[in-house]
Amino acid sequence: MTLQATSPSHTHSPVEPFSRAQACYQISAAKHANGGALVSDASELILASLASHHHGLECNGASGLNTFYGDGVVVRTVADVAGELFAVEVVDLHLQDRWEAYFMQLPDNSFRTGWARQCAGSCSEPADWLEAVAHFSLGEPVEPHLQPDFLAIAGAFSSAAGIQVATTDAPARAALAVEARMLRETTAKQAAQLRVLKSGLLDASVRQDSGPTPTAYVRLDQVGEWAAENADRIIVLPRVISECKKALYDNPGLFYQSLELLAVTYRDVRMNNQPRERLIEHATELGLSIGGSVEPSRATEEYFFRWDGRRCFLDQHLGRGNSRDPRHCLRLYFYWAESVQMVILGAGPTHLGNSMS
Repeated sequence: MTLQATSPSHTHSPVEPFSRAQACYQISAAKHANGGALVSDASELILASLASHHHGLECNGASGLNTFYGDGVVVRTVADVAGELFAVEVVDLHLQDRWEAYFMQLPDNSFRTGWARQCAGSCSEPADWLEAVAHFSLGEPVEPHLQPDFLAIAGAFSSAAGIQVATTDAPARAALAVEARMLRETTAKQAAQLRVLKSGLLDASVRQDSGPTPTAYVRLDQVGEWAAENADRIIVLPRVISECKKALYDNPGLFYQSLELLAVTYRDVRMNNQPRERLIEHATELGLSIGGSVEPSRATEEYFFRWDGRRCFLDQHLGRGNSRDPRHCLRLYFYWAESVQMVILGAGPTHLGNSMS
């Protein structure tokens, strides 16, 4: 039996070439318990997954730029205070693997996530990223003009100019924004015309003692109709309309009187058409208190919303009753939008909690 010598070139496995892969997705908060906290929740999930997979690694979601070390692994993170952005970069020296991922909330309140990876052999989604997104609902893939990488996000985070997001659907999104503004203006004009028409019908009904009369708003779940009719005087966010469909507050009459106060008296005072004393007088007549809501540092995510590309805070509230019983306690949380000279009603009629409650 003859033994053949093996060539030294065959005694070692060939070195696998490095490969790269990346992906970006819309991410839905619809199935998440608290859509506004999606980014912060995702960051907690991905960091917990990393800590469980790497010995000696202790990392947290502290705001700012952070670096954490474990056994053969380096993790860097970027997180903002408002919870609208989180990015992570992971370098695993043992596996010759480098990957990064991000979660962010866009100006239109939608959410986006993505990952990129460089490693020996074939690339697939990072396991820790998969662990996090398993708790959410991924939408269709998105193709950005330029996939944001960790260094770009960190640089933009440190820049006063902020983070800009560019995607292939940017023209369509811009067109939709213009269309939305035009629709808002048209809706406001139609609301004013509808109110005049209903007023005319009421006058005719009184004179003739017959004929149709305007709809009386006697139920909280009618607030959507009321909002449409008064869109030229006040903006009611969809989440208020949704809340009113399940609210237990037992005085719809006072609820609608409060809306009128915000749509007319409060607006007139802010536009210097009436003295502030008239606002206090009107609120007192209805048994309402009006003033600031809570300190921003104590506010939960429910106090914030997006308007014209900015994160806004419901800094004012109108209310009646000290009971936390939702049947007897009225709270309307609102914000004065200087750009449109109107109140934006962002929460109500139930009481919002805060970090101290």
